[in-house]
Amino acid sequence: MKANADIRQELTTQQVRQWELADGLNISEPTLTRWLRHELSNDKKAHLIDVIKQIAFHKTKTA
Repeated sequence: MKANADIRQELTTQQVRQWELADGLNISEPTLTRWLRHELSNDKKAHLIDVIKQIAFHKTKTA
């Protein structure tokens, strides 16, 4: 199983692309990709999931 499967699943479920998450975190997409290679701390995962949900909410609000 890939590292950070829960983050990857949340991205898929919320229909948020990795580049959108990276943009929301003010980091580059390659940096996010490197982060996801190894399991993240629970605090960092929680933060990423919060940002994913915020992005998904704004996408549905503006659609």
